[in-house]
Amino acid sequence: MLDYTIPVLLIVLLGAWLKRSRFAPDGFFPAIEWFSFFVAFPALLFVNTARLQFSGTALRDLTAATLLPTLAMVALLVAMLPLARRLPDPSRSSIIQGAVRPSTYFGLAVASLLFEDATAALVMLALAICLPVVNVVAVVALAWWSGTRVSASGIAMALAKNPIIVATIAGALVNVSGLALPASLANGLDIVGSASLALGLVCVGGGLDFRWSSARPLSLGVTSALKLLALPLLAVGICRLLGADDMVTRAACFYAALPTASNAYIMARQMGGDAPLMASLITLQTLLAIATVPLALHIPGWLAAIGT
Repeated sequence: MLDYTIPVLLIVLLGAWLKRSRFAPDGFFPAIEWFSFFVAFPALLFVNTARLQFSGTALRDLTAATLLPTLAMVALLVAMLPLARRLPDPSRSSIIQGAVRPSTYFGLAVASLLFEDATAALVMLALAICLPVVNVVAVVALAWWSGTRVSASGIAMALAKNPIIVATIAGALVNVSGLALPASLANGLDIVGSASLALGLVCVGGGLDFRWSSARPLSLGVTSALKLLALPLLAVGICRLLGADDMVTRAACFYAALPTASNAYIMARQMGGDAPLMASLITLQTLLAIATVPLALHIPGWLAAIGT
């Protein structure tokens, strides 16, 4: 497993080094972030979602095993966070993001190396199912704890403008319509999309912040444990209750174990969240995930052994 996660870490660290070195020209990171977010990554999601092949049972089980743990985690935090009276409201919204939002770049890069095509496709399907939901959760949490007024129409407009969500939904519509993409278009999208994973991981590295002087150690530790260990445990538990097959279980567990999304920092900064805490959560979880993702993938086997 480390043969698949360490190369990802090295690319992330390359991005961190480039960000702090004099070799990258001015404007390098804003340019590749824009290209990756608005062009390359949507191309990858669109073409791969359009090609997905899955059964109705797999779709049902995967939806339950990814969305239910996410919503349960949000409900738990909403109930527990008011008890932490010394915690500033902006920090509460960053904890919500840090506990449920997945790093899509990290997930697709590792899944493409680690899994066979069928399971990697289920990981992409899990992302397609959950990305709109976790984005809504993040926007609502930030609006609630920052005092910003955000209407339902405002949330809908933000989602409608998100190129990742738009590309995923468009690919799903093509998929269910039964239409086949022209080979020339699909091949062109493949070429553009293939650049997204490397560029995305470099951007993740560029966004890492190792200055943790203003971070909250307890919030960092608890949030990271919930995201990297508790969430995949919940996902596998639901898969066992549903009797989901091994591929769905591995895909759901892997999705749940992903570190938090790097663009959560941008959202926290723009909408009044605790941006320093968010940056620290992204950095810590990205580094920890090199070890915790392999650990989490053993959870199905451990639960099966206990059950027998």
